[in-house]
Order: sequence, then structure tokens, then C-alpha cells
Amino acid sequence: MRPVTAALLLDLDDTLIDTKAAMVTAGAVAVARVWPEAGEKVHRAAGVRFHGDPAGFFERFTTGELSFAEMREARVADLVEAFSFRAIDDDIARFEDVYAPAFFANVRLFDDVLPLVSAATESGIRLGLLTNSASDYTQRKLESAGLEGVFEVVATRDTLGFGKPDPRAFRHACDLLGADPNETLYVGDHVEIDAIAAKDAGLYAVWLRRDQGDREGARLADAHGIRVVGSLTEVVALLA
Repeated sequence: MRPVTAALLLDLDDTLIDTKAAMVTAGAVAVARVWPEAGEKVHRAAGVRFHGDPAGFFERFTTGELSFAEMREARVADLVEAFSFRAIDDDIARFEDVYAPAFFANVRLFDDVLPLVSAATESGIRLGLLTNSASDYTQRKLESAGLEGVFEVVATRDTLGFGKPDPRAFRHACDLLGADPNETLYVGDHVEIDAIAAKDAGLYAVWLRRDQGDREGARLADAHGIRVVGSLTEVVALLA
């Protein structure tokens, strides 16, 4: 039997907020503003590619190889190359000027978040957030989602110098929460970067499988003996 939960550590993007939808929408809006001649279909496809990041620039940011600004510039440059957009001056800055407000305007909190937060708070369980995003961007996400001030600890990639799946990221967040890893319940939506990595770091890991079609993720979770839930409401029962 695992120890009583002293702390609850949560991922942010696509665990608490629908980041994918916000990024795809904002990416399409920004591309439409900068390259209107490309057409609606291409605008949408570019938004999907911007989120999908097939070249893995976000992973390079996570490991500290790229700064947040460099990562974002690379992703916009990737769109220019992939869709053969015309070259224009200050395309990165013009994209960001439109993208950022569109993204934050479209940040939405999942319906199952507040019941879990309330249950943890009422049980006296310390709440923390561990994300691979940048600190300033994370704070704006929390404000947009109505989660400002909810978490005792907010650990981000740039405050640590490295991010998930590095085990040091999980252990550092536990230290900040004042809880041992084996007394900390961690929930995230990515089976490898979140769940498997958290378990390897000594935390009690739960994979949030919002995409029920992710069969490969389900196979990996089963192989690693990781608890799988389809909603954060199922996590409430695990806090006892």
C-alpha cells in the first residue's frame, strides 16, 4: 500500500487547460494575419503544425538547448518553410503580436479541474504545479484560467534549467512542496514525459488519458504498472 498522499503535483498543459485547442486556434489566427493570402485551409493546417511541433523544438527548450524565445522563433520559421510563406520583415514579431493575445483569449479550464483542487484543499493536501513551459507564460496561463494563487508551488522549466522527463524536475518540485516523492501524487497527460518519468523519479504517478484512442499510451502505462484515469474526478478517490 502506498503512503498517505501529502502533496498533489499536477501538469498544466492539456491536463488542467486545453492548451492544444488554444494553440491551434491562436496559430491559425496569427498565420491568417501575417499571411492572409494563404487561405483558410492553410491557416488551420499551420495552426495544427505549430502546436504539433514536428521538428521537436519544444523538446530542445525542455533540455535547455534553446531559450523560450529561440524555440518560438524556430517554430515560426518552420511554418514559413513548410508552407512556403512569402518572406516578410519582422515575421516572428508580427506573428507573436497576434498569437499571444489570441492564445490567452482561448485558454479554457477543463471541467474536472476545480473539483479536484477543492478536494485536495479540503483534505489539507499541498498543491503544486510542474510544467515544461516558461514561468512568465505559465503565470499568464494560470491567470487566464482562473487558477492564479491556487498552487503553493509552481515549478517551470526556466526556473530549474531543465524540465520533464528529467527526474530532478520532479524531485525539485517535491522539495519545494516539502513532501517526499513517495508521498506525492503526480498527474499528467503525457504517458512518457509525465507518468513514466514521475514514477521513475519515485512519485506515485497517474496518467490522465483524455484521448481514449491513445492505444500505444495505454500499452506503455500497463507495461509500467501505471494507474490510468479518464478524468481528474477519478483522482479525488486516490487522495484518501
